[in-house]
Amino acid sequence: MRAYLLEFPLTAFFVGLISISQFVLYFLVPEEILDAFFISRPGEFYPWKWVGMAFLHADFMHLFWNMIFLFFLGRIVEYKVGRSKWLLFFFMGAIVSGGLDSFVRGVILGEHQPAIGASGAVSGLAAVAALLSPFSIRVKKRNYPFPVFAVAWLMVYSDITNLFSKDQVAHWAHLGGFLSVVFAAYFLNNKIRRELHTGFVLNVVFVILLLILGFFVGAR
Repeated sequence: MRAYLLEFPLTAFFVGLISISQFVLYFLVPEEILDAFFISRPGEFYPWKWVGMAFLHADFMHLFWNMIFLFFLGRIVEYKVGRSKWLLFFFMGAIVSGGLDSFVRGVILGEHQPAIGASGAVSGLAAVAALLSPFSIRVKKRNYPFPVFAVAWLMVYSDITNLFSKDQVAHWAHLGGFLSVVFAAYFLNNKIRRELHTGFVLNVVFVILLLILGFFVGAR
């Protein structure tokens, strides 16, 4: 079990770091420090808050589900692109998701509910995992079939269909995380860019095929 948990050490480290940060920030750090560095409010444009909010969650259930997705999707990305690019995708996801959420909800929609959590950064990793390994997951040095692309696209579908709902979920931040891959690509070499492009084409093809299949099944 220990070998499995630590198979991809950077992913395991961030799961542990964010989990520990939740306890420290939740119980020990004064509210004014949280507000200055870890809570992003709509209409504010402080990039350090967009990074900081990845380490603070609304409650421990929020933390649990984000860490589950981070653990499984982060492993795929770490295997495919290595640790340095993993960091690029994670922090680019955090920054772009926080920026988009702050702009849309603050400037356009005039909302005031603050945003916290690592879900934007995790969405960035989810997009990369779906593009680079759409059909398999790596476990104990073996690839096992798994519809990673379907998980990512279901996440996108859920966010799009709930953009204007009052469910206390940062759907705009999630979409920003998915879009962050476009910005991260500018820092990548041509080989990885081509792999991301090919993965996107494969994703679109299979999503269309699933929609067609769903249509015919539903019409029976």
